[in-house]
Amino acid sequence: MKLNFAENIRKLRRENGLTQEQLAEKVGVSFQTVSRWETGVVYPDIELLPTLADLFETRVDELIGCTKNDKNKMLEKRWEEYEKLTVPEEQYAYLKTMKRDFPKEYGIPYEMLNIMYNDKIHWDELCAVFEDFSALCTEKYHIDLAQEIYISLEEESAVMKFIETSGISGNDASKYLQKRYFYRKEWAKYDLQRQINLLDSINNLCYEQLRKREPFSAKNSVWANKKALGLINMLCDCDGSNLITGGKDDPDLWAYDRYFLGLRLAAALAATGDKEGAYEALETSIGLVEKIAALPDGAVLTYGSPTLDRITGELYSFEIDGITYRDFALCDGKEKLDKSITAIFPGNARILSERKGWEWFDSIREEERYKALTERLKKAVN
Repeated sequence: MKLNFAENIRKLRRENGLTQEQLAEKVGVSFQTVSRWETGVVYPDIELLPTLADLFETRVDELIGCTKNDKNKMLEKRWEEYEKLTVPEEQYAYLKTMKRDFPKEYGIPYEMLNIMYNDKIHWDELCAVFEDFSALCTEKYHIDLAQEIYISLEEESAVMKFIETSGISGNDASKYLQKRYFYRKEWAKYDLQRQINLLDSINNLCYEQLRKREPFSAKNSVWANKKALGLINMLCDCDGSNLITGGKDDPDLWAYDRYFLGLRLAAALAATGDKEGAYEALETSIGLVEKIAALPDGAVLTYGSPTLDRITGELYSFEIDGITYRDFALCDGKEKLDKSITAIFPGNARILSERKGWEWFDSIREEERYKALTERLKKAVN
């Protein structure tokens, strides 16, 4: 590999108005050494290259006159030398020299982050290294992994601020936090976050992932809603003798999910021609609403599941524009979580009386039995 260091250092020295003696004084060598650099007799020690590059506000590769192909070969060789190292402290120190010489290679700070994570060293440099990486990398895969490392290692207050300001989605943030608590062996926080994430996963599964969109049919919807209700029953301590209520006399914290999935099931059954099945699902769902509506504020429900035993829901009412709404505030013991579950909103009563979005009820909409159930639902929520 041919280097143009001699020509470059002479050109940069002159452009900056320095004599050989002045340059020698700035970098701590004799002027004879500078003279030998400029005639190509010798090259400077590798430790001096970053100092010279900083002095002339250039990069090391530009200073020594590497072409892009030369630079790639040098970088490849440095990675090969790095792979021979086995002691984390030596690896980290070597990467720091590589970062000085190849400041635009995001793989270098990324590898430094991995050493911090795996070997628990140099956490004091986390922010600086993560910022260097973030300024360089545009590949989502590596960004995701680097963010996971940062969130696992950083102080919690800084982590929460980062999550708030970085645009990370709520789902991704929850997953990162669960991994953080696992890595740090903060088991109480881990178990609570695991339960919150599990609830989000179940919600996504029941309302989105089980529903086949192409082709979307009433038959597919019957299957999906039955499976969703069956999943909820499987997670609970209930006999499942009734698909919608789980066979329980008293409602649990799945009440809104049971109610809404039951309405979807009823609509799909009506559209497939199973009128009696539709009415049975409707009556069961509305009966569940009536039980929730009869509960007093302050009533506490659970999910009735060993894997969700940290989370309870406390029923409360609030008023907007003269209309009373009800929610279950989710709690971990006495501490309220930043999540709630719809109990029974007055708007839910319109589901049966308004056609838009619920056209599958059209085959029974004008029947007296359907209208009577509509009035029962209105009465319960109002």
